[in-house]
Amino acid sequence: MPSWLSTIANAISSKQTRRATRSTRTTKDAENAVVVRPTRATSLRAKAASGVAAQAAPVTTRATAPTAASKAKAVTQEGEGNVGKRKREALAEVPTGANKSKPGASGAKGKEKEGAVAKTTKTTTTTAATTTTRVLRRAGSAAPSGATRVVKATVAETSTGVKKTIVRKVDPKPPSAAATKVFRDPPVEEQSSKEAEKDEDDAETRRANKRRHMDAIPEAVTQHNRVEPNDSQIEADKIAKELSKVEPESSFEPEPEPEPQQLWDDLDADDWDDPLMVSEYVKDVVIYWKEIERATLPKRNYMNHQTEINWEHRGILVDWILQVHNRFNLLSESLFLTVNLIDRFLSLRPISLNKLQLMGLACFFIATKFEETCAPSVTEIVFLSDNQYTVAEVLKAEMYILKIIEWDLRCPGPMNWLRRGSKADECEGSARTVAKYFTEIACLERRLVGVLPSLIAAAALWLGRLVVGRSDWTPNLEHYTTFSEEEIYPVAGIMMEYVCTTPIQHESVYSKYLSKRHMKCSYFVRAWGLDRWGENAEHIPMERDVKWVKRGIREEQKRLAEQAAKEAEGYYD
Repeated sequence: MPSWLSTIANAISSKQTRRATRSTRTTKDAENAVVVRPTRATSLRAKAASGVAAQAAPVTTRATAPTAASKAKAVTQEGEGNVGKRKREALAEVPTGANKSKPGASGAKGKEKEGAVAKTTKTTTTTAATTTTRVLRRAGSAAPSGATRVVKATVAETSTGVKKTIVRKVDPKPPSAAATKVFRDPPVEEQSSKEAEKDEDDAETRRANKRRHMDAIPEAVTQHNRVEPNDSQIEADKIAKELSKVEPESSFEPEPEPEPQQLWDDLDADDWDDPLMVSEYVKDVVIYWKEIERATLPKRNYMNHQTEINWEHRGILVDWILQVHNRFNLLSESLFLTVNLIDRFLSLRPISLNKLQLMGLACFFIATKFEETCAPSVTEIVFLSDNQYTVAEVLKAEMYILKIIEWDLRCPGPMNWLRRGSKADECEGSARTVAKYFTEIACLERRLVGVLPSLIAAAALWLGRLVVGRSDWTPNLEHYTTFSEEEIYPVAGIMMEYVCTTPIQHESVYSKYLSKRHMKCSYFVRAWGLDRWGENAEHIPMERDVKWVKRGIREEQKRLAEQAAKEAEGYYD
């Protein structure tokens, strides 16, 4: 046989064998079977069967019509029967006969289930009631046929018109000992119409006898709970009754006391357009000054803790600083801050005599750098000491002093307060110059160490006005200096005692104000004081002597006025 014929024969035989093998694989698992699409003939047969079932269905009236719940459950039954899915819930509510058989069950059991469904539906329509079946079975197991417990609840209407619920329990077949477990609902006891009427009457009686919130309490209850009053309560009630009989007096309300009239003028209001005067912040500034002048006040008796120096040494040091200050022509604030730093440092640390001048130079160097625009250099400070100290020593002393006083340089000197008071005095030049002389005297007088700078400025201004013949202390002066005339007397007396001392204690301050620039006020003040109290007046009681001093000033003013009038008459004659 030729080779090509053998090849064709082998191909034909292999093809036949493969087709035979495929034809034998016809059995498949029912679980994995593919749902075959129904043919047209099958669909027609299903429609005919449904038409026959509809004609055989009994006619339902209003009384026998199923409720919405039973309709929904019937739909559930049909859906479950057609699809054939297993229910695996633990608790489900389905109509009787909805349970499916286990896998592998015979078709006879399915027919029995369909009959049970039809039987249950018939019972439901004839009793005209809503039937609910509760079935509890284990998860993952199907309920066996006949293991369903039916609970029927029927609503009937009695002859009296009262609706009554009747519950019946139906057990069509005894439950099997399989995986199904049925829970029975507690029985609902029937209640007769008489008992219901009795309960309604009792409820009406309770509502009728219920006491409202605003009803009066029965007298029997009040008498039972009444507490007998004691003698003190009876007496108190009696007094209250007697007082109520008394006619009330006419209500008299005392008129509020009028506010004290402001005697001083607001001089800061005129400076509202001057940014340098900061009139809107003046009150806050004055309050701040009052606080810090007390915080930076030295001790009065700090010399008791010094071992090598005394008050005389301090006076010599301050007098020399006054000479240096005048030579450099510096501001008055620099002088007052220098003296404040010296006293504060000596209040905190003892010092040897050979270091006293170094300490004074360092304080002067600090104050000038703080207050002046062009302060002396450290080499100039060393030159002032005739080169007794080096630059390094001055700088070291400066750092040590700042450390001791904790870098606090806020002291408001008497010059700030003097400017404030001069504003109330209409900035009169002669009294202001004399007042400046008295404030520098306060730097030298040891009894004025530890006195507030504001009080020193007020006393200096009061004395300056008194010396130039202006004896009145107006409300404006009292307000802007923050001190009354009585508070000024002690400090003013100490200042006048220093002026009347013979010989002059410190030549530097006397010589400074002996110049024409300062109107030779030091000479004039000394002459004015000696004329009234004499030399070396140890104690000047200013609160006693001020009366006749002012009287003499008024007489002198009257004499000068008469003399000026006579001169004017002679001039015109």
